[in-house]
Amino acid sequence: MTRPQPLEWHGCPTRYAAGIFGDKWCFLILRDVLLHGKRTYSDFLNSPEGISTNILADRLSRLESAALLDRKIDPRKASRVCYFPTRKARDILPALIGLMVWSTQYDDKTEAPATFAEAFRADPKGTIAWYEAEIDRVDREIVQGS
Repeated sequence: MTRPQPLEWHGCPTRYAAGIFGDKWCFLILRDVLLHGKRTYSDFLNSPEGISTNILADRLSRLESAALLDRKIDPRKASRVCYFPTRKARDILPALIGLMVWSTQYDDKTEAPATFAEAFRADPKGTIAWYEAEIDRVDREIVQGS
């Protein structure tokens, strides 16, 4: 009897996205990079969800391989590495925020302020533009901080 071949994760858009974002840790790292300005290994390690070091290293590598993060030496401290979001990662912002807004509606223990969902519903493009500007600001501060 022959074993079935592993499923190729390309072709179907849902399958492709699930292959990248279906892992909770990848999803949370992208949240931290895109929405919370985190860029270093220790930034991610100190997130409240408590990711273990081996899982964090693996997921950062996966996100880099998927061209969602650019790994660069931190210009402020040569012994440290920074992870910058690529355009591909930034393009997920509308979907990521949309899922978060959806969650605020159904998670009765949400930690998001009501103003977050209200702002996105009132002006989705403006909200995305604000986060894009914040990503640029954080990246610029790191690069110019050298």
